[in-house]
Amino acid sequence: MAKKLGPCGSTGGSDKKMDTNLISRIVKISVRHGASVDALTVRYIRNGVEESTEQWGGNGGSLTEFDLGPAEYITSVKGHYGDMVRSITFETNLGTYGPYGKEEGIPFELPAISGKIIGFHGLSGSYLYAIGVYVEVDGAVQLIIK
Repeated sequence: MAKKLGPCGSTGGSDKKMDTNLISRIVKISVRHGASVDALTVRYIRNGVEESTEQWGGNGGSLTEFDLGPAEYITSVKGHYGDMVRSITFETNLGTYGPYGKEEGIPFELPAISGKIIGFHGLSGSYLYAIGVYVEVDGAVQLIIK
């Protein structure tokens, strides 16, 4: 279980969520983007084994991927949305990745205050329509629906 923040975005598409049970860390993020965020894929370590989500969204836009180092973790996800997620930026304890997409529309920020982001949830179809995060706080994972 984890603290759940969001989602931020519109109401299109279908529900997507990661099972955060036994996830120790996120190792890679893949983003398809152009004038908006077309899709998101997340690779992570669960119980010592590397796994991946399916691609949340469509095949449009350019593909950008980044790896997180062994001691690196996501501290915040921010961006903009309208009818879909227009832009997304990932902040870590060591740097920033993005923005991907166009920074226009309604701004949002999902910070992991005193913790780290260990998973994602949202809505997708042809695009990524909404994004939210699961936060592990002080090594203990709690469920708080905001």
